[in-house]
Formats: sequence, structure tokens, C-alpha cells
Amino acid sequence: MYRMLRVFCATAWELEGERLAFYDVVGQFNEEAMKLGILYVPVSLTNAPDKRPLQYTVNQNIRDCRHYILATDEDWGPRERNFERDYRLAIECAADPALPMKAAEILVRTQPDGSPSPFGSVLSAAGFPCRNFSTTSDFVEIVKQLLSAWLPVDAAEGATAPASA
Repeated sequence: MYRMLRVFCATAWELEGERLAFYDVVGQFNEEAMKLGILYVPVSLTNAPDKRPLQYTVNQNIRDCRHYILATDEDWGPRERNFERDYRLAIECAADPALPMKAAEILVRTQPDGSPSPFGSVLSAAGFPCRNFSTTSDFVEIVKQLLSAWLPVDAAEGATAPASA
């Protein structure tokens, strides 16, 4: 039996390619994770121009996830699809040992010329570290790196967890 660990990837509208690639990466990575008894379950927000009516469900999904990735472009997003509160919730969840969340990451797409997005400076000033990516391929590599870093920790925690009755 596999331990199913959910990974939430929130993406800005203009990063639909990255959202789709996230599903592919997790699916491919599961070949490795399954060897250690883990199955990562990708979760994302699809086709919702206004997530506010769904916010309760989004929050519940974040609380139920093991890891959270925010892929953004030039800001937190428009009012209808703003991810700042979601990211802050993920950070709160990661700080709560009673919840499954262990990590929250922000990935910021660079400017078209490859220079860092000014939003990266805004995030840094707020104390939120971020990683830059330029292309969908860069995004995929970062997600693979994250999954590779999380897997040994997730597997070790599962090996030391008490058996449930």
C-alpha cells in the first residue's frame, strides 16, 4: 500500500503550460517514489477565472496537502485569482505539526529577456524566498529537484510513523 501525499501547485493564468507540466512531472516522478512506498497526488486549480467562490475548498485542499508550490509571474495575481493568502496559509500549515504540510515554495517566471522578475524583489523584501525559472523546461527541472529533495524526508517519516490500528 502506498502513502498518498498530495502536492498542490497554484499557477497564474499565463502559466497553464506549467500547470499541465506539473501533472506530467509528478506522474513520472512517482515511478521513483513508489519504490519507497509513496505516491504523490498532484492537485491544482483548473478553469476557475474567479477562485473566490471556491476559496473554502482551495483552503481545505491546501490544509490536506504535504507540499505547496506557487508558480507566478509578475505578482500575486488579480483579485479574482490572487494567491497571497493561499501561500500564507500554506506557510501556516507547514508550521503546524498536526497538519501534513511540510514545505511551501514560490517559483517566479523571469522577464521575457531573462532578467529576474521585479516580483522576486517584492517577495524577498517580505521574507519569502523564491526560485526563478524562464521556460516550462526550467519549471519542470525545479519541480523535479523539489520532489527529489522531499522524497527521502517523506519516506523516512513514513518509516518511523506508528502503525495505525
